[in-house]
Amino acid sequence: MLLYVSTTSRGHRGWQAATFILAAVIVLGAPFLMTRGDDSPKGQVNSSGAGPEMSATAPAGDGGTSEHSGFVENATGSQVSYLRLSDGFTTGTATERFARPALSLGKLYIADYVVEHGTLEQQYLAFDMISTSSDASAETLYELYPESIDETAQKYGLLSTRGAEQWGSSVTSTYDVVRFIARLLEDDPTSPILVAMASADPLAADGYPQNFGTAVLPGVLGTKWGWSDDQTLHSSVSFGTDFVVAAAVTGTADDLTQLVENQLGEVGDFSQR
Repeated sequence: MLLYVSTTSRGHRGWQAATFILAAVIVLGAPFLMTRGDDSPKGQVNSSGAGPEMSATAPAGDGGTSEHSGFVENATGSQVSYLRLSDGFTTGTATERFARPALSLGKLYIADYVVEHGTLEQQYLAFDMISTSSDASAETLYELYPESIDETAQKYGLLSTRGAEQWGSSVTSTYDVVRFIARLLEDDPTSPILVAMASADPLAADGYPQNFGTAVLPGVLGTKWGWSDDQTLHSSVSFGTDFVVAAAVTGTADDLTQLVENQLGEVGDFSQR
């Protein structure tokens, strides 16, 4: 499996790429992490996404300026992205910038738009949409603000993120969602979106347990989960005091948890690093 290993440093406002090295690594049959120093409504997956055979030109984010200009969809590949806030250290799979079904992680982008443009009542609805992963709330808000995902993607320079006719058919990447949450933590650590993630209900509105994936890592303060209706796709993004981490997999909730533990378990307690 081909990996890109790079080194970056994090400035006050953005990211600057320094070096790129191509390496080949095979670990346990899963995509390995690269290091850099520095839901259709659940289940309605966009079937038009391109597979791994397409050109692997990956978009780069945070600011929207990059030497990369491609938009690659990969609905099946596993993804992991991790960012340490204190020094900008990042690591992620070689697939981390590929667009894949956003699942309920797309609700984060809707909520960001509603927090800025919605009424007080709509903002409370957005809070419920995050903490309980309510599809009903998402449908109501996306009907009112169908531009919300695309506008949020443009606002934060999320080049792998796209809205669709239905909120659940949107796409994103672990790379994008990590940088989105990192910006919230930098700009407003008490953002209603972060508070909703930190106060997520043990069971979602549809009764699904919210306890898997990146949420199992030490030091996590808040998480947003996503899963398809048929439970064949799972994803999550979490944050702590000094890190943001996201993962996505084609498989069960346990598969996502195992992927996270295999790829990031040795990193230890992120909040202490």
